[in-house]
Amino acid sequence: MLDDVVAALDAVLPRLAAVTGTPGVAVVVATSDELRTAATGFADLAAGTPMTAGTVAPAGSLTKPVTGLAFLQLVEAGMAGLDTPVDQVLPAGLRGPGAVPVSTAMLAAHQGGYYSDIVTAVAPAAPAEPILDYVRRRHAVGRAVEYGGVLPLVTAPGAYSYSSFGVGVLGGVVEHLTGEPYGARVAREVFAPAGMADTSIDDGTGTPAGATGYMAFGDWCLPSPPLRTSAYPGVGMHTSAADFARLLQSLLRTARGDRGLVGPDSLTAMATPRAARPSPNGVRSFSGLTLELADPELGEDWWWGHTAAFPWGFWWEARVWPHRDLAAVAVGNRWDMARFHNPATRSAPGLAVEWAGRWARSGAPAKLPDLDGRPRWTGPRPTPESSRWMGVLVGERTHGLLGVPEPLPVRTLAEGARSLGDGNPDGWDPAAFARGVELARAVAPDPGALGVLGRELGPAAALWMLECGASSADVTMPVGFYAAR
Repeated sequence: MLDDVVAALDAVLPRLAAVTGTPGVAVVVATSDELRTAATGFADLAAGTPMTAGTVAPAGSLTKPVTGLAFLQLVEAGMAGLDTPVDQVLPAGLRGPGAVPVSTAMLAAHQGGYYSDIVTAVAPAAPAEPILDYVRRRHAVGRAVEYGGVLPLVTAPGAYSYSSFGVGVLGGVVEHLTGEPYGARVAREVFAPAGMADTSIDDGTGTPAGATGYMAFGDWCLPSPPLRTSAYPGVGMHTSAADFARLLQSLLRTARGDRGLVGPDSLTAMATPRAARPSPNGVRSFSGLTLELADPELGEDWWWGHTAAFPWGFWWEARVWPHRDLAAVAVGNRWDMARFHNPATRSAPGLAVEWAGRWARSGAPAKLPDLDGRPRWTGPRPTPESSRWMGVLVGERTHGLLGVPEPLPVRTLAEGARSLGDGNPDGWDPAAFARGVELARAVAPDPGALGVLGRELGPAAALWMLECGASSADVTMPVGFYAAR
């Protein structure tokens, strides 16, 4: 079955990468005992480095289930419980005076009363901040990082509110209870037992190497800015599709009753619906303990897993169908800047995993039509003016939304820009791109000023955004989403 699925993936991946404008895609399909890989394209366009299933990349929110597993190991050891108030398993006063009581399970299910705090990125050269120090400092500030703090960090607990920061607090619990750094703990207790030899946590103790992420404007791709997150228990893992598939294999064996990283009862607790999640495309979904769950009414087709991203260059999809003894994980090094969010139904990793699951269930196509896998022209050619618009968006996202204070290495980013299509890139203007980044940085993180800057780009920029794949004639700055909440 796996051979048939991977043969079909091998046939469609080049075209899938082309029509989604993704430089490189890697997919791994596994049962509890077998594993197969497929890949296409490039991990780095400028160097011509091929993408493989072993290519390491920032894995964003795939870190969250790792934190969940590390915490459930402590629950099994009797060091904490799912209903334990989190302040009992953190240093006294860490969350500040008058903190609203929440349980550890509420943190793991995104019900802990925290707003997004999307990534809290810093330049890699900035000093590393231990997770407990970071949690203490963010509580003292009291505001979420987006756009300089337009949202309070804390809201009423109980309702679902996706938060990398909240899972970061749970990682602080792991660190406090074990008395060792979070990264060292999960390396020994999760990565090593699962055979994840190429996986690490980017906590400032090392600089993981791997694929280049790309900020995509149509088929024009710029290397994503080098960023490290302070909330690394939520989004700081670097792994490969093959390594993460080994973790999923281990969990498949646990789902059938074997003890692995945790016992079957702990995995069941992680995969039990606890809160309804926003459900795109009308498909009901839920939050478990650091896992995203499909609607249990799907029966044999039910799955759990996680979608993941890391700004502004990587998207992942990982799913486990426990009733079918099947797992699939995929990574692509494209972030579609024109749409901001890259849903699974529009991204190469999401589609590859969806098709792998479908073909494993119903049988891979016996014959696929001949497909032209050449990259398509999927957007306008760069011009000096659109080079500036690209810079404004990159600056808004990085200096505004993420609040990164340090200047970006714009010269390096501009030199690594490449087209996936056949067009002439002579209109690309690195100096105009740099001016756009600086325009946004000069007014960041003020959401009002950034919104004015976006509107001032005018109707030509709106048309350009549509040509680049935007879903509406707006310059897709997420200011409104955060400022209006």
